[in-house]
Amino acid sequence: MTTSAEATALGENQVGHSGSTRVETNGTLPLSTATKINYGIGDLGNNIVWQMLTIWVAIFYTDIYGLDAIHVGTMYLVVRVFDAITDPLVGFMVDRTRTRWGSSRPFILFGTIPLAISFIMVFYTPDLGPTGKLIYAYCSFSLLSLTYTFVNVPFSAMAGLLTRNSDERTSLQSYRFGLGMSASVLISAGVVASVAYFGGDDEQYGWFLTAIMFALILCACLFYCALTVKETYHPPALTKNDNIGFFNFIKDIKSAFSNNQLTILLTACAIFFITLTLRGTATVHYVNHVLGAEDYLTTFITSTSIGSALGAALSATLWTRFDKVRSFKALMFACCILSTIPYWLPSDAFILILVLGVAASFVSLTMVPLIWSMLSDLVDYQTSLTGKNMAGVFFALFLFIIKLGLGVGGAIAMWVLGSTGYDGNAELQTTEVISSLNFINTALPGMFFLVAGIIMLFYTLDKEKVNEIQAKIYQD
Repeated sequence: MTTSAEATALGENQVGHSGSTRVETNGTLPLSTATKINYGIGDLGNNIVWQMLTIWVAIFYTDIYGLDAIHVGTMYLVVRVFDAITDPLVGFMVDRTRTRWGSSRPFILFGTIPLAISFIMVFYTPDLGPTGKLIYAYCSFSLLSLTYTFVNVPFSAMAGLLTRNSDERTSLQSYRFGLGMSASVLISAGVVASVAYFGGDDEQYGWFLTAIMFALILCACLFYCALTVKETYHPPALTKNDNIGFFNFIKDIKSAFSNNQLTILLTACAIFFITLTLRGTATVHYVNHVLGAEDYLTTFITSTSIGSALGAALSATLWTRFDKVRSFKALMFACCILSTIPYWLPSDAFILILVLGVAASFVSLTMVPLIWSMLSDLVDYQTSLTGKNMAGVFFALFLFIIKLGLGVGGAIAMWVLGSTGYDGNAELQTTEVISSLNFINTALPGMFFLVAGIIMLFYTLDKEKVNEIQAKIYQD
């Protein structure tokens, strides 16, 4: 049931473009299209960071910055262990923040500038020796991870405070990831040309100026989102038992993991994002050395990025008519098949491999909005069990899983390259390197998708159960 305070807040989202009052759905007012778009623009800013880390930072570190691939892989993993503490801690803080701007928006407003600065620092190459450059890489990469957490955890948790309707959440996440993944297209199509334009013969300088350009874009997107999207539903007032303390933090983490459905989803998603990152980290190396199509690198990456963006944007249209949980399980197995087929194809079958890559990107990203929507449903499930809204902690744990995927997936890719003798300065790689690149881009992701799909068979929080839970906690 909506309280009088909530009814006042609802006025910001209940009027459509024509000015008419919108009809309630399942006890909650549907979000305006403008709100969904503005929220998605915020994720475009976040995704500039994510896509640069997923697609380009590995090749930057090995071929431009000059780090050994094994060192890069180890750094990925070490920094993500650091995130094991910061992600849940920031989520814990979000759950205990009450301001006139809401619980999430203050973090975005105050964290965006530090995020942009740390992003630029990662793509700067200092004039230091090998040890100094490695230390600088660890420090700048860790700072970027921390500031990204400070912004992205609250941004993600805010979705659960905008609507209580499960289908509306799926729609919101589709807008979010559809617009967010447009950053992937921008990054894929623009980085090579931008580095060449700004740097000329000095690639290091070109990367630095390119990072500054994208940092300005991410600032504009995140500030616009924070100023135009306002939290509709407000968490209950804090009590003396909700103070920010270490024991309460541990208590919340234990409470979250006592939810077996959350544990199942997080486990499957850990494997899912390890798989996506594994492929993304080595894609540039794969196209250049396995397919021998360096001249078509931008075409390959941009095409798969467009497939990803379309998959995210069409997720709600495709799957809200069905049970999203059953759809998610089926799509996981489809990704297994699409990812594995190229392993057996000859390297000169570029067009077929590209088509399969676009299809795999489309299917895998159409799943991502479903995950975020399921997380909001899990927050409701936890509320029904404990009477406590834990959106911040839940989304923080999930963001840790995503960044664990970035760390483990990236580490696997870089360790394999390093152990097989990859040389960033060599035009031709050994047969062992090429075989390994083919395996970690095709067959290995297929295996991981299969395992994640099997784990999801144990997830039972379907649409019918979610509707029952929401009727219980939100309606008299």
